[in-house]
Amino acid sequence: MGVIQKGPHFHMAVMVWAVLVAAGCAQVSAPTGGPKDEAPPVPIRVIPATESVNLRPERLTMEFDEYVVLRNANQQLVVSPPLTRNPQWRIRGKAVELMFDTAQFEANRTYVLSFGGAIVDLHESNPATDLKWAFSTGPELDTLRIEGSVMDRMTRAGKPDLRVMLFQIPAPWDSIWAGRRPDALGQTDAEGNFSIGYLGPRDFVGFALDDANGNYRWDEGEYIAFDTTRFAAGDTSLHWLGDATDEAEPPRRVSSCRVDSTGMARILAPAPAGLAERWEALLNGASETVQFERDGDSVVVWCDACMGTPIEEVQMVWNWENEADTVQARPSRSAIGRSFRPSTGPPLKSAPQESRKWKFDRAVFVENADSLLVFRDSLAVDNGLFAASEAGELTRTLTLGMEETFESNYNVVCLPGALRFQGQQVEQDTLRFRWKTHDENYFGALVVSLTDVPGRGWLRVGENRHRVDGDTTLSFEQVPPGNLKLGYEWDVNGDSLWQSAAPRSLQSPEPYFYPVEQPNIRSNWLIEWEWSLDTKGTAE
Repeated sequence: MGVIQKGPHFHMAVMVWAVLVAAGCAQVSAPTGGPKDEAPPVPIRVIPATESVNLRPERLTMEFDEYVVLRNANQQLVVSPPLTRNPQWRIRGKAVELMFDTAQFEANRTYVLSFGGAIVDLHESNPATDLKWAFSTGPELDTLRIEGSVMDRMTRAGKPDLRVMLFQIPAPWDSIWAGRRPDALGQTDAEGNFSIGYLGPRDFVGFALDDANGNYRWDEGEYIAFDTTRFAAGDTSLHWLGDATDEAEPPRRVSSCRVDSTGMARILAPAPAGLAERWEALLNGASETVQFERDGDSVVVWCDACMGTPIEEVQMVWNWENEADTVQARPSRSAIGRSFRPSTGPPLKSAPQESRKWKFDRAVFVENADSLLVFRDSLAVDNGLFAASEAGELTRTLTLGMEETFESNYNVVCLPGALRFQGQQVEQDTLRFRWKTHDENYFGALVVSLTDVPGRGWLRVGENRHRVDGDTTLSFEQVPPGNLKLGYEWDVNGDSLWQSAAPRSLQSPEPYFYPVEQPNIRSNWLIEWEWSLDTKGTAE
């Protein structure tokens, strides 16, 4: 996997209670003005004291600097090693009491209680931060510690306020993703560092999580940093990369279907990119495969047979993999006009291109190519090639293929009868499309010299990606002026894909590098950019 790296760059651990005592005090009464109280409750007296030895406590009392309440106390409390019965909780004003059954405690064991978000202040529900209490039933306390840091894989900056969870080996990942309770807890600080103490000489795996719902388990959509490599108590050199995960995919359902008098249906059916799908129309119980075009979450379907069928007898069927969903068609509210103009088109000014595309709201056909006229600086051009639905499957896109030149004005005139649109009942008006190309001196050039490349990956130049196998120099011509964003995607596992975090597949996120400063391209200038991809070349 290669995501955990060993290294010495960590802050020294700070004792938990020292951090808590140093935090600011909140007010008892609700504020009448000024900034919102965001300070967590702070323990000012703990009986018995943390790190006590030869102890089998019947009761723990923690007094805070403000009034507190409990929030999902038994769900938030993590005891390591686990107890057979939860303690009993009681609130006494500013104090929290826990009562234990002493028969549960084993001889010569260190116990650690991590309270998570169980104790919050009365008015703003700010939780006590990284609150722990430890003791030993024998004469010695486990003192080993695991320390590390979490960096965001894109920004390379430390990731604060993540809940760090450790699981003692053996700990199958299937049981961890299913919700197994952690054996030890910690939290990343403002710089993304964490330190978890009171550990015995054992091996662990773990992850850091933005546990938004406080359930001590990863849920799809939550930010996570993890690695499947085991590590030992006493390790002080863990580096984890964090990444946001994809939201759980909602059930696939057709939300709406509107059909107009030409047999064109507009359907809302959200789906992931690349889904293999098929659409059918059910007409009087008979199924007919129909042509369609997907545009994000929307689908445009053409069904000539729908024109002669009452709308209440039309249903659309969405098929994918081994599933399907059916929706009743409804009449479209919009009427078909005589003006068929593109909904999207190419930029009005750009570098010379080899093709231009215009997208309409329904299928388009080249009916008479001789009525499609192309002009460059008012002179007719005869080497333009137009293509639309007649070239293959139905499409709403008209494409012009033509080699353009610098610093030119282009004009396309679509005379009546040149194009035909699906469902068209009257002749379309004359359409005109205009654009310009920049002069050659408008653009700049960029030469990027990459050194200390950690492994194969991709150099990102704006929206474009270029495969890189090692230290190299790459040249780019006709780069538009302005700020240009460079980045490097490291293909750590060598699968020719740049992976985001996929916990259930045990895929840790692969790292991203970017320079501390980005190049600024200027017209008619050559920028030579040297970029080292060692740790000094990434943001800290």
